[in-house]
Amino acid sequence: MNNPYNQQQQRQDEIVLDGTNVTTLIVAGAKSFAKKHKVISGSYLFGILILLIAGSGTKLSIDQRRQYDHIMSTIDLNAEHNASVRYGHAYHAYKSSKGWFTCDSLCQRNKEHMQRAEADLNILRKEGYNRMSDAKAVAGLFSEVGVGEVKDSFWEYFYAGKNFAKRQSMWDAM
Repeated sequence: MNNPYNQQQQRQDEIVLDGTNVTTLIVAGAKSFAKKHKVISGSYLFGILILLIAGSGTKLSIDQRRQYDHIMSTIDLNAEHNASVRYGHAYHAYKSSKGWFTCDSLCQRNKEHMQRAEADLNILRKEGYNRMSDAKAVAGLFSEVGVGEVKDSFWEYFYAGKNFAKRQSMWDAM
């Protein structure tokens, strides 16, 4: 008895790809993708080339390292920390004196104090960021410092995304 289901099953069993056919299929698929998506393919190959050339970053010369370290040492972290603490205290005082819908004279004074502390903090941070930018310009984008910073930034964002996904999964489970 000829059952059409058995014939179809038999035909599927007969299709066997050897290694050369699979390789040819993969190469043809890659060529087709590269032709359709030239920008993506070119960017990918350019990125691979940069990684091969730069690797973990070019080593800084002694002069570059000295200049980089000198500029980074001029950043006053203690002043920025103290300004941040002052802003935190001023912010807390403002929030403590603020009513739900009103802000009396004490609240207004605390608000002005908080805004001054915030402005001072922003000035110090901007100065520090500018000095860091100058130091990074001395080192260069593809230096070990620049590549290390990009790697650290990537992994920081990766773990932040991973933690976000875990939190969302927890909420989905609830």
